[in-house]
Formats: sequence, structure tokens, C-alpha cells
Amino acid sequence: MIAVATFTDPRPTALSIEREKALVEKHSALITELRKAGFEVLDVNRELGKYGVLEGGGNFGIDSMEESIKAGKLVAGSGAGGVIAGLWHWTESNLVTAMVREAKRPLLLYADDDPAWAGTTCVTSVGASLWESAVNDYALNHTRLKGDVEMVKAWARAVEAVDELSKRSILLWGAPYTLGMEHLMDDLPRLKRFVGDFIMLDQYVLVKKAEELLKEGSRVEGFYRWLTSKSRVVFDGKMLTPEVLKKQIALYLASKESFKEHRSVSAVSIKCQPELSEVYGVTACLIPALFPFNLDAEGEKDIIPATCEGDVKGTISSALLFYLSGKPPLFGDIKYVDDEMVMIANCGASSLYYARLSENPEENLRATTVQGQCQGASGGALTYRTPKATFTVARLVRKGGEYFLLYFLAEGVEITEEIESKLKWGKQWPHTAIRNPLDKESFISAMGANHLSLVPGDYREELRFVARLWGVKAVNLAERSEVRLITGE
Repeated sequence: MIAVATFTDPRPTALSIEREKALVEKHSALITELRKAGFEVLDVNRELGKYGVLEGGGNFGIDSMEESIKAGKLVAGSGAGGVIAGLWHWTESNLVTAMVREAKRPLLLYADDDPAWAGTTCVTSVGASLWESAVNDYALNHTRLKGDVEMVKAWARAVEAVDELSKRSILLWGAPYTLGMEHLMDDLPRLKRFVGDFIMLDQYVLVKKAEELLKEGSRVEGFYRWLTSKSRVVFDGKMLTPEVLKKQIALYLASKESFKEHRSVSAVSIKCQPELSEVYGVTACLIPALFPFNLDAEGEKDIIPATCEGDVKGTISSALLFYLSGKPPLFGDIKYVDDEMVMIANCGASSLYYARLSENPEENLRATTVQGQCQGASGGALTYRTPKATFTVARLVRKGGEYFLLYFLAEGVEITEEIESKLKWGKQWPHTAIRNPLDKESFISAMGANHLSLVPGDYREELRFVARLWGVKAVNLAERSEVRLITGE
């Protein structure tokens, strides 16, 4: 939810009626635009009973300290993720300061480009006063926009994504660090600036439940029939047999049961290696394939971002992209880089949405092949090649204790027969190719992880706003001047 509160000049003037009518129009138009874009909006002026006061000579805009404090309390109690202050014409700055002190929410100061009114004067005056008073972090780090409703929507998406993450937990089955990768470890208490909490469970909870499901049989058998009828399955008598696939299905169903036991989880990660892949004897590839997908054998389901290897920052990155876009996020390894291309291929599975990028899940399933893995004791990998599209790529990284949000807009690259012929290790894995925004040396130098997350569409502006809200540096890898912020070169 986004709150909108319009302010006005408390002094009586000759233009007061004309001014207030203009404020009603501008305030209402902004709310309409936000609602058309799918946002739930708290109309603060309506809550204050301001729509009916013009006929009696009153002001539509917030015009007193009492109303400002009440407006702030309304925002704070509403659950709104952020508040837009409509500053279409002059108001006294301390009124906005009073609201922000009470609201304690991310703040956008906004006016349109109408030269008839003093919106520019108001935004700069109020913004300067908030810097001066610094009554809280939201006052000090507010955003100012003028005449760009699309940027307002980008800010609102960022605010809502940050708000959702802050209220929800990350569920980790098996804790990092996996295979000695120290960058998968993190300062979890510090990361609670970004996410609500971390739920850390041993993978044995999945193994125990999976064994129960295999013994009972019917649920696993039903899922097996569904998967083998919807996707192409190639058994090889060694890495992938019917028994192995059923074991993978049981692990996936066990993870669904474990997920249901915990409220308000935004995303999950499975460590897998080596406890499941080697000791238990199968890879857990159906978890990253089907959690971030809207269908399985048991019907339509919520999309839940999922990653592998207990990658905490990767899981946050995937969840962030999901809340910005509403699309299933893809997660995978940076498998290959040259001057033209970056190849992303997760070690067995990524969201099946990317098999065709179709809104019809069955089309994505038909484009998927389940075949024997190239690593682990046994297991099936879920194979596809992502079609060309435009993607936003993002990754939260840490260097020397400082967090950076890396991102760039990427054009998809077709995986041709020539590219395919060069693949060997992990050819069974799902592959996604995108254009390199840099040269290969610069790209590798800037990477603070071997994993990336992406979604279709352009969410660069939203990610820049997220970085500001989090208080971290945003680094667009398509801008060499920004790349230097992390490489130091």
C-alpha cells in the first residue's frame, strides 16, 4: 500500500478556492494513476475528511500541525509501505516534517510540471527543511520527483518490494557455506535491515519427511505420473531411474510441507551439496524448478523464489526481483563469459517458467526435458534453453563489509547450434544467454558472486530506488563509471 497526502498553504489568499480545486484535481489524478497500475492507495486527505470542506470555505490540502500529526499517525497505522507528499503548491515545510516524524515511512516529495503553481518552490523548500531537521532517516533520505508519474510508480514498486521483504523471512534448508564458498556466508543480523528474519533448518527435516512420503506412496506416484506426462523424461538406468525421480519428487513434496509450517516466508534456499546430492544420494533439483513456478501436480500454486547452495544474498536478490516484477525469478551460476555473452546455467534446475517464458505453465513444461545429472550420486536435471527476451539482472554483493546492489539491463542471446555444440560439462542444465554489458575481464572483476538472478522486463529505476532505501550503493554494470565503485579500478 502507498499513502498519498496533499498539503496546502495555510494562509488565506485571493486564489484559495481556485488553488484548492486544482489540488483536488492533481491529488485525485495521481491516485487514479497509481490504482490503474495495480497499487493499493491510502488517500490520506479522504481519511481526514478533506473532500467536503471546500463548499464551507475550508482547504482540501493539509493545512495545520494537528492535521499533519494525524496524517502521520494514519500512515503509520495503515501498514502503508511509503508515503507520497503532494506538494503541488506552497505549504509550510514544518507541516510535512511533522507528518514524517509520525509516519516513519519512506517519503517521496512530488509535484507536477504545471507552471501555474509553485510546486518547484515547495518541493525544494520542504526537501531542504527535511535535511535540516533530520527528524528520522526517512526525512533525511527522502526522494524528490517532479512531473514524472512513471518514476513515481517505479518508486512505489521499490517501496512496496522493500516493505514486503522487511516483513517476511528467508527459509534456508541447510546453512552455508556450501562447498567452501565463503561469499555465501553473511552477517545475518545486519541483513535484517533488508529482510524480516532467517529460518534455518537442517536438511534432515526434508529427508525424514521424504522417506515418509515414499513409504506412503500415493502422493509421490501421482506426482510422478503428472511429471512424466507433462514433460519429456529420459531415463538412463544410472543417474536417472524411476526410483531416483520419485526420490526427488519426495524431497520436493517434503519441502512444500516444511514451507507450509512457517508463516510469511518470501523465498527459500536448499543447500543440497553434499548432504543430499552425495550422502542421501539424489540432487534436490525439483525445488529450484517448481517453487518459482505457478503449477505442479497438485494444482495452481504461489510463486516462491528459490535458490541453491544456501546463497543468502542470492535469495534476497531473487525475492527482490520477484516483488518488483511479480514474475518468477531465474537463479543460476555464471557458467561462461566472453566479450559478447554471459551464460547462466544452474546446476540442475531453475524456474521452469524460463523454458518458454509462457504465461501458460503447460507450455513451459512441454519444453522441459528431465534427464540424468552430471554430478552427485544420482538425480535428474531439468533441461531447457531460455528464449530471447529483455531481462533485468541483479545481485546483492558484499566487499570488505560494504554491500553493493549490482544490476543491468540485458538482451537475451539465442543459444544457437554452434553455441550448443561447445557445451560439455552441465549440458543437461537449463541455460540462459544474455549480452555482456562489459568486456569479459571487467565483468569478472566486478562480480561478487558466481550466481546471478534475473526477471523479464526493465526494473533499473526500481533497483536504484531500492538501493537508496537500503542505504547501499547501486552499481549499473552497463556504466563503467559506476563499475569503478566496486572494482576500485
